[in-house]
Amino acid sequence: MKKIYILLFLALALSSCDKYLDRKPLDTFDATNFWVNESNVRLYAQGAYVHRNSMTGVNTTSEAYFFGYGTGYTYPQLFMWAPWSDEFVNSSSWASTVTTTQSYLNFDFAMIRRHNIMYEEVDKMTTITEEARNHWKGVARFFRAMEYKRLGGMFGDFPIFTTTQATTSDSLYKDRDPLYKVALQVLADYQYAAANVRVNDGAYQVNKNVVLAYMTRDLLYLGTLMKYHNKDGAGAVTACLNGCKWAAEQLMTSGKYAVTDDYRAVFTSEDLTNNKDVIFSRCYADGKATHCTVSYSNGYESQSPSASQKMLNSYLCSDGFPIGQSPAYNYASDNNIRLYGSQIKNRDPRLLATYRDTVVVKGWAPGAATATGISAWKYLPYSANDVENKYFGSMNITAAPLIRYSEVLLNYAEACYETGSFTQAVADATINMLRNRSIKVNNQGTALPKLPRMVITGTNVTVNGVAINDPARDVTVAPILWEIRRERQVELAMEGFRRSDLQRWAKFSYLKTKQVDVNHPTELAYGAIFNYKDLPAATKKSIRSSNSKLFSFTPDSSRVAVYNLYSSTYWRDWDDNSVTYTRNYFNSIPTNTIKFYTDNGATLTQNPGWTN
Repeated sequence: MKKIYILLFLALALSSCDKYLDRKPLDTFDATNFWVNESNVRLYAQGAYVHRNSMTGVNTTSEAYFFGYGTGYTYPQLFMWAPWSDEFVNSSSWASTVTTTQSYLNFDFAMIRRHNIMYEEVDKMTTITEEARNHWKGVARFFRAMEYKRLGGMFGDFPIFTTTQATTSDSLYKDRDPLYKVALQVLADYQYAAANVRVNDGAYQVNKNVVLAYMTRDLLYLGTLMKYHNKDGAGAVTACLNGCKWAAEQLMTSGKYAVTDDYRAVFTSEDLTNNKDVIFSRCYADGKATHCTVSYSNGYESQSPSASQKMLNSYLCSDGFPIGQSPAYNYASDNNIRLYGSQIKNRDPRLLATYRDTVVVKGWAPGAATATGISAWKYLPYSANDVENKYFGSMNITAAPLIRYSEVLLNYAEACYETGSFTQAVADATINMLRNRSIKVNNQGTALPKLPRMVITGTNVTVNGVAINDPARDVTVAPILWEIRRERQVELAMEGFRRSDLQRWAKFSYLKTKQVDVNHPTELAYGAIFNYKDLPAATKKSIRSSNSKLFSFTPDSSRVAVYNLYSSTYWRDWDDNSVTYTRNYFNSIPTNTIKFYTDNGATLTQNPGWTN
């Protein structure tokens, strides 16, 4: 009898133990116990803020929606897209082979599914208010809009999924939807988010104005991408551009934002929460999250890649004319073969708010090397010194402006032009606001002369009644649009926009660095011009030993520049009529992904030109 009791006790004990072992740990979540309160929803949403950092290749984008200056030694915004921007001198080559392996850099649905899960789970929650439920559903669709904009920009056509899918669903293997449908889905998501996301949800959190600001950016991008790549359908181009304008108007009439005088302070302050030009920012703090953007500009650490002569030449003269037309600049007097100090005088004041007023090459003051002699200080705080750690290495703590009001104004101006509604009133409310700053060199001395107002006369921009006729203008771009794009280039210089702008305008031809011969460098092959006689011996030696040369200009051979593309092996060609080049506007679909579809009896279409 005693044995029976013992066996019965053991059976009950083991049964109880099994039930105990089957219990879920108290510190883990699943769908049943996670989606129960707003705090958990906020935690889930945070995972989309800075979830990845990937910025390599011709046609990839930062997958962190709010990347800012990154963290640690991640490549900073200062050099984002340098190989594919005419802001810099660079020798990178176009992609020559099809992508084979899928990764998060390529054909990826992970974040789309993440945002769909958030939308569906929040919609089912009964433990939060209707207002909270609508807000978080709006946040989910905001993130989904950003992700589909990213994927549409990388691949063009892309499969649209607006719900979570069972793993056995045939729709998982659907072919790509046309880009115009992707764009219309992005528009619909933004419209929902703008109508439902809270006006204020706390510091550094997505709110309605953040949604509106990104709406202007992403809809302008998609609208012009479709227009210039002939991918319109169902009125998507017009719908996106009108959506961009509507969102910008909400911000422009809110009275909350303004263009601030101190252009450089937007990029160099440790706290941007009270800066009226900043709509959304990312903060940094010692011991928590730091970056290295400042260090590239501190005058002690190298800055490479560096600005091109072409970028320098894009800035207007202080009389409002381009350098090839300005009487004051007198381009013809020396064909612009003039020393850097003379080139930067009497120019758009944003030039000296972006680049140093002295040449910086290795072994020459102030000390650090640049690839071209043109050193950016746009991200360098005025108070930077050689004592405090926060100005060196990866210890920088300046806040990153993620999206600013000045960009919204540029987005609005361009969208208005593209929809035939750019007027003098629009120019006054946008571009002329940007030109009305009082900018000082390194925040010292008196303010530099402001540029004249942009005046629209018929189909031209005029200065004192004289039409701007830039000899460097791309003849396929109308004069007013050329000046709008110029304004965008200089206002957003070195902020990571130029590659995506050239892509959506179908202007990768601007990245051509192939030259007639080595004796005729293009403006993309060198940077600052300086006097060889002024170079210390150590500098001459370091340049000769580096992967670059000095190019001497005629007739004054003492005027030289660091010639980065001195060999034809560094040159990059382009032909608008060759698919070998034009295919680079969109990524190839990874071949292993296409095979995966084929193995499951489905078809996934490759992008044009990537069939070899």
